[in-house]
Amino acid sequence: MKKTIFTFIALAALVMCGCEKDPNDPSGNGNTPDEPVIDITPYLGKHLMTRHTDLTITAMNMFSFPIDRDLDVETVTIKSDPQVEHGIIMSSSDGMYLRGVVDTAGLHLQNDTIAISIDTTVLNFPLNFSVSVSMTHPVIQPPVNGKMEWTSVAEGTATVPVLGIPITATITGNMRYRTVFSN
Repeated sequence: MKKTIFTFIALAALVMCGCEKDPNDPSGNGNTPDEPVIDITPYLGKHLMTRHTDLTITAMNMFSFPIDRDLDVETVTIKSDPQVEHGIIMSSSDGMYLRGVVDTAGLHLQNDTIAISIDTTVLNFPLNFSVSVSMTHPVIQPPVNGKMEWTSVAEGTATVPVLGIPITATITGNMRYRTVFSN
């Protein structure tokens, strides 16, 4: 009988000494911190947004001209993506269709490419052409009072017709998005 009691006491001592503290529970009382809650609902809804381009087109590393203008106001709809956990789908009346994922840092949109029509005059020469611009989006913070604002980096190349001669040009700059109204 003494051997059985001694065995149970030794077994209990080994179990107690063999337990380590959970690294996620520094207090040792069995509580672990809550997992971060990711909430996509602040992003969801319809947003009336403005876009402002601030681009520079450089041709042959010799000629540069800025394109600094406001684009049409557009309605942007953000819905939950049923195929991706914490995912969203952002679409607009102007043809934008992007997917993204929300995490604790904010909304991560996929990069995209947009076409911009250029109709301007440089040194009394009319220029009318389209450019394809790659957009790299930053992490977008949750809306504050229903309003979002972010600046995306734009890069691309284009063929610019100058006096009927096609010239390769590079495009750099950014595009600023801003919510004017949300519902």
